[in-house]
Amino acid sequence: MPNSEQLGVLDRELITDIIRFSDGAVDPNELANEQLRQFLQRSVENCPDMWGDRLDEVCEKYAPHTFAEWEKLGEEANAAHRQAYQPLVWKEVSVVAGSQVRMSYGGRQHYATVKNGRIVDDSGDYSPSEWARKVAGDTSRNAWRDLWFKEPASQTWVPAQLLRDQAQERLEELARGNRQ
Repeated sequence: MPNSEQLGVLDRELITDIIRFSDGAVDPNELANEQLRQFLQRSVENCPDMWGDRLDEVCEKYAPHTFAEWEKLGEEANAAHRQAYQPLVWKEVSVVAGSQVRMSYGGRQHYATVKNGRIVDDSGDYSPSEWARKVAGDTSRNAWRDLWFKEPASQTWVPAQLLRDQAQERLEELARGNRQ
């Protein structure tokens, strides 16, 4: 994930070429902003899993026409919509909806998706330990050790144990901050 120091860093040659080739008629900053706005609008409709449980917030701000349509559907349909984007909450770890889940077993990679606060594959929905057991042919497994997650907008698979360690560190930092 980019940090605040990486924001606003664009390829200088690309910017110069856009200005030069358009004889100054195209402002690269305006172009970039417009492209990013269009990306947000398209992603809400075509790839909503990318935003996980923040989909409504992104939609309301950057795709208000879509948000208005969703509001017309009524509260029951919206509740079902929100439910589909509930994160998987597993002890101190929260994994955004739309994340992929992977487990290696028997020389194969097995995949599922986080949806409705559960791990979902072709045969049903499961807790992390239930899915690990299912993949392993009903043998006991340590899901913290065996599962890996990849968030919708990421290219990186992260082991569940690392997510747990990071969550525990954040909780410890908060506890230390509250004691001071």
